[in-house]
Amino acid sequence: MLNRTAWGRHVYAIGDDKEAAELSGIRTDRMLVSIYAVAGFVVAIGAWVSIGRVGSVSPTSFYEGNLDSITAVVIGGTSLFGGRGTIIGSLFGALIVGVFSSGLSIAGLDVLWQRFALGCLIIVAVGIDQWIRKVSN
Repeated sequence: MLNRTAWGRHVYAIGDDKEAAELSGIRTDRMLVSIYAVAGFVVAIGAWVSIGRVGSVSPTSFYEGNLDSITAVVIGGTSLFGGRGTIIGSLFGALIVGVFSSGLSIAGLDVLWQRFALGCLIIVAVGIDQWIRKVSN
């Protein structure tokens, strides 16, 4: 049984380079199944909370949350290509995205322009992530 820190390191290793993780002795298939099981459990809890909040849930419920969550984790320092990121960084990214969205809403910007601004924000964040990956290699 892996402890939490070893499990996290294995997840980062698989996210960075699956073949290298396999060559270093990590059972990648088993780890991926456990990662997807944990992700499914988190989604089930989210759906349960959604049912309590709205009364029902469908596959199209909260579809706009995808853009917000991806933007938050990228701004928080998580790489879209794996191998880097922290939970604390993602929380700070969510805080930034929430303040940004609230500020646009308070400013009276139309909802479509708010989504456009958030899309521009993620493009900038991904560009910075690519630049950091290029500089660090």
